[in-house]
Amino acid sequence: MFRVSSSSIVSLPIFGRTTYRAGLYRSALVNLTQQHVMFTSPASQRLIRLVLDFDGTLTTTDTLAPLSQIGYDHAARRANPAKLPPWSDIVDAYVSDYKAHISSYAPAASARRTIAEEAAWLNSLQPIEQASANRAVSAGIWEGVTKSEVQEAATKAILHENVKLRRGWDELIRNVSKHKGSTIEVVSVNWSRWWIKCILDAGWSLDHDDKDVNGLDAVAIYSNELPSIVQDIDKTKKSPMPGAGVPLRTSGDKLQHLRGSVTPEKRDRPFTVYVGDSATDLECLVEADLGICIRDVNMGSSQKELAQRLARLDITVGRIGDLSKTRSHVKPCIVWANDFAEVEEYLQQLSTKR
Repeated sequence: MFRVSSSSIVSLPIFGRTTYRAGLYRSALVNLTQQHVMFTSPASQRLIRLVLDFDGTLTTTDTLAPLSQIGYDHAARRANPAKLPPWSDIVDAYVSDYKAHISSYAPAASARRTIAEEAAWLNSLQPIEQASANRAVSAGIWEGVTKSEVQEAATKAILHENVKLRRGWDELIRNVSKHKGSTIEVVSVNWSRWWIKCILDAGWSLDHDDKDVNGLDAVAIYSNELPSIVQDIDKTKKSPMPGAGVPLRTSGDKLQHLRGSVTPEKRDRPFTVYVGDSATDLECLVEADLGICIRDVNMGSSQKELAQRLARLDITVGRIGDLSKTRSHVKPCIVWANDFAEVEEYLQQLSTKR
C-alpha cells in the first residue's frame, strides 16, 4: 500500500469536533487496570496479545521505496539489464486511481460519521490496492529477486539509517516475549513479509549480541510476499519464520486477521494491544482492548489523517499514561504515544495498578 494522504490529494478539512470527554476517557482507561494485563503477574491473569503494524509504526517512515529499489538494483546487475518503468509511474498510477475513487465515492468524508461508514470507505480501496500491487509485479519490478538480496538490502538500510526502527521497539518485544502464553505479531500491508523480518533482524543485531534471548524468535509476521520470495520459500517446503504470507491490502483485511485468531471463550482470550499509525489501522485500533496510535512530535501525513478520521468519528484519543480511579467498561479505548518506550512503560503501569 502506498502512503498517500487524502489531504495531499484533495482539500480535506478536519470535519467534526475533537472532544475529550475527560471523565469518559479516564473511565475507559481505568477499565484496563481491571483486565488483568500482565508482564510479571500470576498465570491466572490474562496474557497480552501484542499486535504491531510495521511501516510508520515499528519503523519511523514508510519502507516501500527502499524495498522497490531492491528490484531496480537486481535488474541492473543482470547480464542483459532489464528495462523497468520508473517507480514514479507505479506511484502516479496509484494516485490517479485513488483520486478518481475519492471523487466518485459516496458518502463523502464529511458525511461519514460512524465507524461502519468509515470502514466501508477504507475497504472500498481494495481493488485499487490490489491493482497497484499487480501493476508492480506485472512490470517485473522484483522479478528474480532472491531472499539473500532482500536480506543484504535490509541490513544496509539499517546500517545506513535509510530505515530506522522506533525507539523502544526491541525492549518491548523482549519483555513481552519472556512470558509464556503472551504473543507478538506484526500485521502489515507491506509487500514483503521477508523484508519485514530482515529489517527487524538487522535492527536487533545492531544493538544486541545476546542471540540466546533473541525475542524476535517469538514474533509472528503476517503480510504479503513477493512472488520470487514465495517461490524460494516453496522450494524449502516450509516458511523460514513464524506467521504466514497472507494477502493483506486494507483495514478490513487486517481486522479479519485480528478477529480470526480470537478464542471464543472470553476467559481464555488474551488482552489485545494493537499499535498502528495510519488509516489502515483504524478498525484494529477500535477492535482491540487497547489501541495505541503512534504519533511523532511533528505528525506525518498518515498520522494526521488517522487523527482526523478519529476526531470526525468522535472517538476520543488521549495521551498515553493518563489513568484515573474511575471504573467503567467503555470501548473503543484508544491512546497515543510517541514511541515504544512509552508503550512499555504504560503496560507496566497497567500490570501493577489494581
